[in-house]
Amino acid sequence: MIDNKEKILSKDYFVEALLKGDDLIISEIYQRFFPKILQFVLLNKGTHAAAEDIFQESLLHIVIRVQKKSINIQSFEAYLFTVGKNMWRRELENQKKRVIKEEGYTLIDKDTNFAQFLIEHEQMELYREKFALLSDNCREILALFFNKVSYENIVEELSYATINTARQRIFKCKSKLVKFIKTDKRFKL
Repeated sequence: MIDNKEKILSKDYFVEALLKGDDLIISEIYQRFFPKILQFVLLNKGTHAAAEDIFQESLLHIVIRVQKKSINIQSFEAYLFTVGKNMWRRELENQKKRVIKEEGYTLIDKDTNFAQFLIEHEQMELYREKFALLSDNCREILALFFNKVSYENIVEELSYATINTARQRIFKCKSKLVKFIKTDKRFKL
């Protein structure tokens, strides 16, 4: 029989908790693993809010990857950190590209730009349609989150007990939205 200490060390323990939406273990994930991602982001030109976003996106990425196909995660902590680190590096690259674009050095032809616009428009329509299927609470909290409202203000606005509660709720609502989108036949990877 596996005792609690062995269960905590099991590589699937945290992944299963994310898939089931186990609030207690998700809170433990934040307490145990967020500080490492926070430190990395802060040391690499980021903010606390950016680290929170990266952490959320990393957890969502893991859930999507596990649901999409079976992946072999040897160490949850190492995998989560690697995903977070890569996402933050990608974000820094995108920030550089935005700066270059704002300075007027874009080299995109009109046809490519229009095709990209059409694709993005179709994706946005799918997103809006699936967003409308969410509960009122999910739509409200995700609207605040996507508009870069701080976790502190979300807690205050929606009368949540703690920031962790807000984070968990955002995570669950994002997961529902992703599931709705991915189950639609129009969704293409």
